[in-house]
Amino acid sequence: MTNGRLIVVLGMHRSGSSAIARGMQVLGIDLGDRLVPAIEGVNGKGFWEDFDILGLNIEILNILGSEWYRLGLLSFDDIDLLRREGFFTRAVELLRQKTSNHAIFGFKDPRVAILLPFWKEVFNQCQLEVSYIVTVRHPRSVVESLAKRDDLDVTIGYLLWLTHVITSITGSIGDRRVLVDYDRLMEEPEREVERMSRQLDLKIDASALQYYKSEFLDDRLRHTIYDLNDLSQDALCPPLVNDVYTSLLDLTSSGINENDAEFQHTAKNWLGELEQLKWVLLMVDRLTNKSDGFKKTTLDQATQIEFLNKSSAVCDTQIESLEQMMIDRDTQIESLEQMMIDRDTQIESLEQMM
Repeated sequence: MTNGRLIVVLGMHRSGSSAIARGMQVLGIDLGDRLVPAIEGVNGKGFWEDFDILGLNIEILNILGSEWYRLGLLSFDDIDLLRREGFFTRAVELLRQKTSNHAIFGFKDPRVAILLPFWKEVFNQCQLEVSYIVTVRHPRSVVESLAKRDDLDVTIGYLLWLTHVITSITGSIGDRRVLVDYDRLMEEPEREVERMSRQLDLKIDASALQYYKSEFLDDRLRHTIYDLNDLSQDALCPPLVNDVYTSLLDLTSSGINENDAEFQHTAKNWLGELEQLKWVLLMVDRLTNKSDGFKKTTLDQATQIEFLNKSSAVCDTQIESLEQMMIDRDTQIESLEQMMIDRDTQIESLEQMM
């Protein structure tokens, strides 16, 4: 028995996951009403991330001494710490609340890729039928976007792409999933949405798809388009990045099942290579955490203020909604009380007649 369906978007930051998350609505997936507001210059058409799940993930990374740019893989000790600090219980309660009123609920936050072992335990506890959408984008587009937005070193950007993509793929082995290439989505949105529909066993809302294609997707938001040659010619790109991306492109274009046995074997080998870099990744994490020159937030001060102001506006709207609900509740209570008075009056009248 399950308590409903959950669709989770996995993948690297700046990989088009916001556009893909917005596309989930075309498939009848509910993203909830607590979405992070859009920020011009960062994600002008919206992040499509749940405010509460995002906040919890930020807290989780903070308690682990990490940030969104964490490279180190999540360990058993990390998960034990999160349990002791009460995050498992909080995550279960939050997810049950989010999914309780939706037949199919979905969310995305790139942080989930590196926190997936923790979240999978939460999914199991909630007894949800979980499917995944794994987002893929050309690694060079990703690292250049991160360099522009966060002043992030290109080499670190490539390593982040590796950790997020490999953990997303290996962590979802055996589950219903679909890999979506962002560039292909922009070029052939209907084809990619149909792939998502078919592999997730969900129906397409034709009118919603038309709006998504004509009004939401905007090629002007895609600032870079690269091919494989651009990646192989980049001296800063680790060979494993090239191997992984080439294989994923073949997979998404060939129609091979995402849980093909040979592909699973290849993905596990990638994870093995990544685990061999464990100490290097931990060292890079320590160096970046101590570096005064590395910007530890994704937003400059002015943008953070805008974000907080918009978030505050969202909260104000919700407070107004709750206040109206309380007024409606009081009105209903008064109505019920009047009904009880009328009932008592009728009983008293009947007793007098008897």
